[in-house]
Amino acid sequence: MASIHKDPRGKSPFWYCAYTLPDGRRVFRSTKQRDRKKALAMCLKLGEAAQAAKAGELTELAARKNLDDILESVGVRPIRSETVRSFSTTWLASKKLSTTPRTHAFYNRTLGKFLDSLGERANRPLSGIAPADVAAFRDARLKTDGVSPGTLSLDLTVIRSVFSSARRQGLLTHNPAETIDLPRRKPIERVTFTPAELSALLFVAPTEWQTLILLAFYLGGRLRDMVTLSWDAVDLDRGTIFYTQGKTGRRVEVPIHPELEQRLLEIAGDQQGGPLCPTLTKDRIQGRNGLSNQFARPLAKAGISAETVQAGKNRFSRKSFHSLRHTFASALTNAGVNPELRMKLVGHRSLEVHQRYTHHELEPLKAAINALPRLTENRPD
Repeated sequence: MASIHKDPRGKSPFWYCAYTLPDGRRVFRSTKQRDRKKALAMCLKLGEAAQAAKAGELTELAARKNLDDILESVGVRPIRSETVRSFSTTWLASKKLSTTPRTHAFYNRTLGKFLDSLGERANRPLSGIAPADVAAFRDARLKTDGVSPGTLSLDLTVIRSVFSSARRQGLLTHNPAETIDLPRRKPIERVTFTPAELSALLFVAPTEWQTLILLAFYLGGRLRDMVTLSWDAVDLDRGTIFYTQGKTGRRVEVPIHPELEQRLLEIAGDQQGGPLCPTLTKDRIQGRNGLSNQFARPLAKAGISAETVQAGKNRFSRKSFHSLRHTFASALTNAGVNPELRMKLVGHRSLEVHQRYTHHELEPLKAAINALPRLTENRPD
C-alpha cells in the first residue's frame, strides 16, 4: 500500500511517497509537493503503476496514461504525446512554407513510404520506433524497390530530420535514425566536353539552345539557373551577368566572355526584356520531355556520345548539360586560373555574397573568363 510521510530528518518541506516496486523493494521518493492532498494523489498513482508493472499489465500506453493522471492530479499539464503519423503530418505541414513545391512533394512521398513500411506501428507513439524499424525500411527500399544509393540517402535524410525535430521538441530522448548507416553512394563522374565537341554542338543546335549552351559554358551555371536568366541579369555596360543560384542561394557575378557578349548582342534586337531563352524557359527541367533529356538530341546530332551508365534502376549520362559546368571549371583550371578565382566564378562562399565586385576585383575575374577558348573558331566545315 502506498503512503505519504514527512521527511523524518526534517530536512525537506516536501511529502515523501513510500511504495513497493515490482521486485519487492520498498522505496521512499519525494513527491516534490507541499500540499498533502496532491502528494497523496501522486503517491497512490505511483503505487498503482508499480502494481500494474508487477502484474505485467503496464504497457507503454498505460504508463503514459498513468503519468498523465499523476501530473493532472497536481495541476500540471499532461506530457505531450505524438504518434509517428501525427508528428510526421505536422512536420510536413511546417515545411510547406520553407520549401519549394517540388521538395515538399518529395518529403511527402518519402514519409508516405516510411509510414507504409511501419504498418500499424505508425499509429503508435514516436518513442516506439527503434533503429531496427528504420533499418528495415532502408533494406526494403534497396532490395525490393531497387532504388539507387543516392535516392535512399535522401530518403533517410528526411526521416532523420523528422525524428531530430521530435527530439529537439522533447518528445524523444534519441533519434532512432541517427545510428543507421547511409548506403555508400558511388558518385557518377561527369565527363567534360572538348572545345571541338562544343563547337560541333553549337553548329547543330537550334538557336536558343546555342544561347543556352554558351551561357552554361561561359558562366558555369546549372541548367535551371541558365534557362531562367533574363535580361535584368545582364549588365553590358559593366560587362557582367549577376544572378542568384537556385540550389545554393548564393549571388554570383561573372564577367561576360567576348563570344557570349557577341551572342547577347545578336539576340538583343529580337527581344525587349524578359528571358534570354523565351521558348526554352517554358519547358520543364526534368521528365521525359524535359530540357535535360532534350539536350540529348543536339548531342546525338553532333555525334557526341552521352556515355550512359547504369546506377540502380536508373540510367545516367556522364556527358550531360551539367557537364558544361564541369567543363567551365576544368577549362579555368587548364588556363592556370588560381583556385580562389575559380571558386568565386563558380559560386560565392564568402561573407560578401550579396555585394557586387568592385572594378578592381573584376579585373582578374575578367582575365580568367577571357582565358576560356572561343568555340566558334573550331566549328566543323
